[in-house]
Amino acid sequence: MLFCFFSVQTVFAVDVPLKKGDLGGGTNMMLSRSASVAIPVTASLNDTELGVFFSKYLGVAQVTIFDETGSIVYQEMIDTSSTPETYVEIGGFDSGNYTLKVTYNTISIVGAFEL
Repeated sequence: MLFCFFSVQTVFAVDVPLKKGDLGGGTNMMLSRSASVAIPVTASLNDTELGVFFSKYLGVAQVTIFDETGSIVYQEMIDTSSTPETYVEIGGFDSGNYTLKVTYNTISIVGAFEL
């Protein structure tokens, strides 16, 4: 009798909670996929990638990731008309706390995540 076992690795993604405005203080509105307010940007994180998704055309958006010292570790300009999503390879990032900031027009959406 021959038995075969296959290992299947499932990649689980978690939503990165996003807020409108700056992370520190102020009157920030919590944004998530389940929020009643329609938001144009969402993000999810798995072991190797951070995905940033644009649900509608926002013009050119800047995606920036800061480490816990406030240094920029990643930055990219995205034309949301031709690129409705982008993926950032985070496998080489050090463990720690990071901030994602997506800026378009005069609006900033920010979120924090930990690796």
